[in-house]
Amino acid sequence: MLTAADRNRSVLVHERADRSLDGIFRLIEAAGQPRPLAEVLARMCADVSAIAAADVVSVYVRDAERGAGNEDSQVFTMRGNVGFPAESIGNVHLRQGEGITGFVAEKLLPVSVAVADRDEHFKYLPGLGEERFPAMLAVPIVRAGAAAAVLVLQRGPAHEFTGEEVVLATALAAVISHALERAEERERTQREAGRASVRLPGTSLSRGAAMGRAAVLPTLAALARDAAPPSAAATVTVDVALERIESDVRKLAAGATSAELASLTLILADRRFRDRLGAAAAGATPLKSMSELAREYARVAFAAAGDSATEALMSERAAEIEDLCVIVHAVTTGQTLVRPGDIVISERLRTFMAAHALARGVSALVVDGTLAEGGAVATLARAAGVPLVAGVAGVFAWVHPGDLLVVDADAGSVRVNPEATQVARFRNQRG
Repeated sequence: MLTAADRNRSVLVHERADRSLDGIFRLIEAAGQPRPLAEVLARMCADVSAIAAADVVSVYVRDAERGAGNEDSQVFTMRGNVGFPAESIGNVHLRQGEGITGFVAEKLLPVSVAVADRDEHFKYLPGLGEERFPAMLAVPIVRAGAAAAVLVLQRGPAHEFTGEEVVLATALAAVISHALERAEERERTQREAGRASVRLPGTSLSRGAAMGRAAVLPTLAALARDAAPPSAAATVTVDVALERIESDVRKLAAGATSAELASLTLILADRRFRDRLGAAAAGATPLKSMSELAREYARVAFAAAGDSATEALMSERAAEIEDLCVIVHAVTTGQTLVRPGDIVISERLRTFMAAHALARGVSALVVDGTLAEGGAVATLARAAGVPLVAGVAGVFAWVHPGDLLVVDADAGSVRVNPEATQVARFRNQRG
């Protein structure tokens, strides 16, 4: 049986005077600091450098914007570092599977090499001076079964990492994971705090109720600004895209009579227009060529001789042409404008965009401007059984893409970021 003296001798309290433990305590403290992520990672990289005796420490974080929606093209950006030039932070990117870092992100296993540039997965990054630090250890930071980040440690020649140091680095990576989670939570809280719950009145043009996330339909200018590379699976021609649009309009408007709908089908049947649109889409700068085509129709509108009603009709027709170009570009390049269940918000929703959105299964339409009750958009919404509320003044001042909306077209209202009780009430009513 242990005596009191034996028990006292068997318990050793490790004070902060221990250099390695002191570094770990500092690392844990840094992870919980409510500071910008860049500052937190800078301090943590310095602490990891001291704890693990590494000349270079980098943290590559998965970039949600660069790899949006495609797991196979995830990009990891250096967000924290000590040992490399300061300008490398935020400017060094590696895709999943690219380089040793990308390989670790793909396999979700630690990798250590004595001489990095002799490894088959090594990728040279100019300007970093990596050749001075050939010994390398990379550890994945895993969350929800995927790499959220990669911790990379590097040393000079003949200082390769041991098995014990791999275990240590894995433990340090867990602390960095906590810091990333805290940073994401702070960002999410800040976003939600800046988005108030509000009820906006409007005019119901198609009855019903729906709940979903807000989606904003892009313009040609927005597509040009945020141009994405074509999808590898995109094989649709302009003619096929136009035929799909025409089919969407005809199916949704089946049995409905509308002179506006009938006139729009003439655009789709115009062979000269189809040829010009096909040439624009096949050019070196398709978005620019499509914009020029849409502007040409707009110039015709402003130059039209006749009464104001004719000019208004021509101007509206030019806007429809621009919407048509947006849809054709998205379809031919394999991009998605809206997803099933989205609630589309628009400043001035027109027929082609409405038909495209309804055919994709959106749950409601919300329009800032006014729409005619007997117009084509309202006709299509009623034919699809989708709620439509127009005249929702100020909707863009309150709604951000991705916000949760509850559209009650029976009451002619749109609730932005509803409270939990309101969401529960909606779900109970819908059964």
